[in-house]
Order: sequence, then structure tokens, then C-alpha cells
Amino acid sequence: METMTSKQAAEYIGVSVNTLRKYVHEEGLPVLKFPGRRKWIFRKDLIDDWIEKQSKPEIYVNNEPVKEYGKLRVLLP
Repeated sequence: METMTSKQAAEYIGVSVNTLRKYVHEEGLPVLKFPGRRKWIFRKDLIDDWIEKQSKPEIYVNNEPVKEYGKLRVLLP
């Protein structure tokens, strides 16, 4: 289990530390926080899983996500 600091995780993903913080708060990027410590610890395997989840395409019909793939959808005007 490889761990990283915020700076290392941001470099690994290819974003700034501020964007990394945004991903944690708004996009659900997993982070380990220990009581009494202000430092965040990131696990590489959890970051990889999160990136894979974020990169999967989603289909939206009429601004609602479609959860079933492969079914015929008819869009009405």
C-alpha cells in the first residue's frame, strides 16, 4: 500500500494542490485523515480506483442519468 502527501498526489493526478482539495470536497476523492493531525494521506490504489470511476462515460437523457445501458430510448420533442 503506497501512500502520498497532498503535493505528491496532486503531481500524480496532474493537478494543483487546490484542485486536489476541490476533488476531495466536491468530487469524492478518497483521503485518509487522522484525528489530531491536519495532514492528509492519499493511498495510490484508492486514487487509481477513483480515477477509473470518474473516467467511465455516463449517458444522460433529458438531463437525467440513464442507469441501464443497451435499451432503446425514444426522445420526444
